[in-house]
Amino acid sequence: MPSRDSGGVCTLNDPDDATPIKKMFVLNDGLLLISEKSTYRLQMADQIDPDRKNPALPPNFQQKLFEYGTNSELLCRTLLQAEVMFRKEFQSVDIDRAMQLSFDALGDLVSMHETAQAFKSAEQVAIEKNERLERQDTSQTIPSVGNVRSYCKTFAQKADHFAFSLLAIVRLFYPEKAKNWDDFYELVKSRFGESDPFYKMLELTTPCLQFIRDARNCLEHPHLKGVETRDFELQPDGAIAFPSIEINFKKSARDRCAISSFMEETTKELLVSFEMIIVHMCSKNIQPLGPFSMSIGLLSEDQRKAWHVRFAYGTYCQDGQFVPCG
Repeated sequence: MPSRDSGGVCTLNDPDDATPIKKMFVLNDGLLLISEKSTYRLQMADQIDPDRKNPALPPNFQQKLFEYGTNSELLCRTLLQAEVMFRKEFQSVDIDRAMQLSFDALGDLVSMHETAQAFKSAEQVAIEKNERLERQDTSQTIPSVGNVRSYCKTFAQKADHFAFSLLAIVRLFYPEKAKNWDDFYELVKSRFGESDPFYKMLELTTPCLQFIRDARNCLEHPHLKGVETRDFELQPDGAIAFPSIEINFKKSARDRCAISSFMEETTKELLVSFEMIIVHMCSKNIQPLGPFSMSIGLLSEDQRKAWHVRFAYGTYCQDGQFVPCG
């Protein structure tokens, strides 16, 4: 019997992760295994060699994708929330495509977070290096990260990729009516009205999503005026300001602020935008499930520990308690 036809046991071969697997689901050509700490992909030998030309292949292959698992808010509020929302029994859109786009968005969000962490680390290294210097004369040495604009550009590129994946998901629900964020905003306004929670949510998220596109444009193209990045800078009062960014481009503006704060706040804003836009779109497009009246509700703290997300399909009991649909 070929080895791939025999039974066996598969364990995650990661010495840095001893946490249990909390979630499993199929994504395209692989099975995602998500522990508390990391995310892995498992593929079978027949997926790699469907014609069985190499009988020596191991039965399966595993690969770590992200060092982000169910303990990560980034993963739970994007990919795992999408996995709960994009269910064939409740939504008529292309579920496989929606999940792939959600996975792509997570990848860009992870890159944003890691760029922000790398910048913070570079800041700290510059400060510590400067503190070790011995003054040889009356001059003062200012710390330097070096090429802070490059960090900002990389961050903005990944943020724009994230927003593009989210907009592509929106187009699955509203094809040819959501060419950009302004179009989507106007669509929701005209279809559901200004008093609808969906519209009110987009009032908050649309400026952020449009800001990301404008920030990337002016950072990528030096001839476009509207962004200024500064390294550590000595102030007239003798204080040293942290590396900063200031944007005033088209309709987007951000007062001068620390780059590390800018990256952290932008990541949080995009995380909320993804979660809430997905939840509201799915809520507006729920397909009937027989005689049952289904809705999307906010899970209690105890329920979230089991589901790893904040929202799920379910029903409300007479006492007002929300019961998620497994």
